[in-house]
Amino acid sequence: MAMTEAQLNISSTQGDIIGYTEDYCIQRISAPESIEAEWKALQKSGTACIYQNYDWVRIACNTFEKNNQICIITARNANGLQFILPMVLEGSILKTLRWVGSTHANICSGLYSEAFLKSADEKLMRDIFKIIGKSIKGIAKSKLNNQPMTLKSRPNPMTFLVQQSSVNNMYDMDLREGLDAILDQGSGKRKRKLWRKQNRVAESMGGCELVIPKTNHEIMDALEEFEILKAKRLKELGIKNVFSDQNTVDFLRAMATAPVIENGKLFEIFQLKIAGKTRAMYAYGIDGKHCQAYVNAVEYDDFAEHSPGEMVLYAMIEHLISQGYEKLDLGVGDERYKISWCPGKHRMFDTILPLSVFSIPIVFGVRIKNVVKRHLRNNPNIWLKLKKLRKVKAVILSDK
Repeated sequence: MAMTEAQLNISSTQGDIIGYTEDYCIQRISAPESIEAEWKALQKSGTACIYQNYDWVRIACNTFEKNNQICIITARNANGLQFILPMVLEGSILKTLRWVGSTHANICSGLYSEAFLKSADEKLMRDIFKIIGKSIKGIAKSKLNNQPMTLKSRPNPMTFLVQQSSVNNMYDMDLREGLDAILDQGSGKRKRKLWRKQNRVAESMGGCELVIPKTNHEIMDALEEFEILKAKRLKELGIKNVFSDQNTVDFLRAMATAPVIENGKLFEIFQLKIAGKTRAMYAYGIDGKHCQAYVNAVEYDDFAEHSPGEMVLYAMIEHLISQGYEKLDLGVGDERYKISWCPGKHRMFDTILPLSVFSIPIVFGVRIKNVVKRHLRNNPNIWLKLKKLRKVKAVILSDK
């Protein structure tokens, strides 16, 4: 017999009850603000990263996701809130359930209590997604990408469902042993030599400056530079510019100008300037002692042959270490520089499930497509050829 709303201490303002499992009440929330205090309490359990931070999700829902249906799923029992799955519904007729932030959230997960992590099993997770599928009109499938296999040394509850490897792996590094230890783990001699050369060249051109914009005016100027550099480079590579739509622009600007949060900062920009001109930049979020890299951009000009992208990363790592940070994630994607800098390579997984009978063939097709993409990305020869073809296509289209 299901517990009553009074026993579960659920307010009518917090959302709709969509079903019950044997031990939990499942609820759908349409705005993170309705459970702000509980969200911030649960995030202290440490089972998620900055992309599931209350303020990150709140800003994303009000900017990047404002044209989608917010679909935050929670579970409660007599002991209170036990998990939050920050998701949205995308699409009109056949709706897809995905994480808030889409590809702008590199590492995705729910927020779970210790008790839920201990008790979760296959039956419970299947029951929860059956409830979601039956209760939401028009829902077709879930496409929950880029999830870590473990949370606080316990299995991610989503691993109890059907899963497949994500297209990309995730890369991180331990900052606690210092810069020399990181360098010595891979191509340290080359990196040190390149760093010395980069600094000599920079000095000969007028000097090198490392800048972290502080005022809103400085931050907005830096973001405008990022948008210009990124648009130019993505066009050259023949890649769709996912930073160009207004919702994304609003999202990045709101994040970058947000006040400092309790445990860190949502968005900080690190600029490399040579002769007063920005040559490369990196942006990251800070959650306690953990830094999560977001986006980067490089100016391809007279300094480009000296690898400004690698120079800004070297300088950023050195700075974070000096500030006492302990871990840096470079996010998902098997780029060469991540493999070079990060000894930590982690397999991520996706949860792609049919949530209606009609979507079974659609889900099968999505899974096959992801397998093919992963195979292509993991074959260096094929992937290099595809990137060259993409560049050629971009040049042809730009000439028309």
